[in-house]
Amino acid sequence: MKNDHSGQKPKNQNRIMLTADNALRLPDGGPDGRGGRKQKCYTERNGMQLLVCGDSRLYYSPWEVPPHLLKPGAKRAIKREPLGSAQDVSFATALTQHLKIRDDITRGVYPKPGSTKGAGRRKSGPTFQTYATPRVAGWAAKRKNKKDAAGMINILPRHCAAINELPIETIGTPQVLKALEPIWETKPAMAEEVRALIARVLKAAAREELRPNSDVASAEAIIAVLGKPKKKRGKIRGPMKSVDYEDMPQFMTELRAIKSQTSRALEALILSNLRTNPVRFLHIDHLDFDGTKKDAKRPGPKWTVPGGPDGLMKVDDDDNDFVLPMVPRLVAVLQEQIAYLRETFPGVPVGLLFPGDPNQVDDPFSQPISENTMRDLVVGPILNRKATPHGFRASFKTWASNQVQDDGETKKFDRDAVEYCMAHNPGDEEERVYRRDTLWRPRVGIMTAWARHLAAKASLKMAA
Repeated sequence: MKNDHSGQKPKNQNRIMLTADNALRLPDGGPDGRGGRKQKCYTERNGMQLLVCGDSRLYYSPWEVPPHLLKPGAKRAIKREPLGSAQDVSFATALTQHLKIRDDITRGVYPKPGSTKGAGRRKSGPTFQTYATPRVAGWAAKRKNKKDAAGMINILPRHCAAINELPIETIGTPQVLKALEPIWETKPAMAEEVRALIARVLKAAAREELRPNSDVASAEAIIAVLGKPKKKRGKIRGPMKSVDYEDMPQFMTELRAIKSQTSRALEALILSNLRTNPVRFLHIDHLDFDGTKKDAKRPGPKWTVPGGPDGLMKVDDDDNDFVLPMVPRLVAVLQEQIAYLRETFPGVPVGLLFPGDPNQVDDPFSQPISENTMRDLVVGPILNRKATPHGFRASFKTWASNQVQDDGETKKFDRDAVEYCMAHNPGDEEERVYRRDTLWRPRVGIMTAWARHLAAKASLKMAA
């Protein structure tokens, strides 16, 4: 046998075969010397191909045109039937389509002429940045708060660098993850804002048929890979600013003079003493206005906040729902909001009690009011208080702790009942074992006294 002294490697030696494991990792051919990228083709053992060029990663099924379909004078023609982008179509799905095409060809059924596209060319649609920039600017212009509007626009250059230059039709969950990973754990609140904006942009592009209608930036898709971010309680902004409990009656008088959905949401938050999210996501199914649901231990109107791992709040170690008594004024505020929704959106069943602003979101009933809406009302020019919605819980706790009985010394309210009014689970593990209920009757008394305190100054003014 003669030795080969040419120094050339035999053809196909060290050739990488396409598999399900490497489909999303195989590189393209590198720079082409003209500012672009070289295309590179990889073949699976059944003949399916993957053409990679920059961020474009497309599956194809190659097939040879039979002689009777060739144009006059043509001797041979190879076509590539597109099977989709590797970012949007799984390897298994593309392979199934490829095998079906091969099976059809064995039976004399060929892909329709003209159905193929440029083999492996990069898609020429808009990039994420070119598509998103004007639309985000339009959405931001509808924001009432200029600071929030500027922050929304700045999300694109600050947090979307990983996807800004990608064709919008090629963006899948892996690309969204690259944008979110750097801030997912360190800035969880900002990460959620970025994710929601990316999802909104991609949905808008899908409606214009610029990309597949796939929810690749949903919270479920991201959490499945990165997990739920751990919020650092009490270490980011410190104690929430509050209104002094003695000034609350005057504040409520000013608040009730404002007739809007936001003012009703804020009053419901103060009267219920809940956190922001249970109010934002309040659904009509959470409410029992008449107290007709069978619950002998908790009579009267009540509001049930879903608990559990996916609920709106966690109250106790068993992840039970949190049920709170509704005082008459709270019932009136919520019924007023329901009447407003029925008048504003005739024929639309009432679901979320505080839906998003129709001027800012495409479907107001698909998401609640912004978490900043109530805050903006508190600090805005009408109410003009240096406080946050969460700070009203501190106003309540300070008020309750300062209430005394007629002797002027003994505390008026049971400590554990006050904690339950704040949706806390008071006491150590042993105390919780021996306490078998959530002190419903004392809580009714406390929340009724709180409502009377809030209405005190308004009542005096009416009497005058």
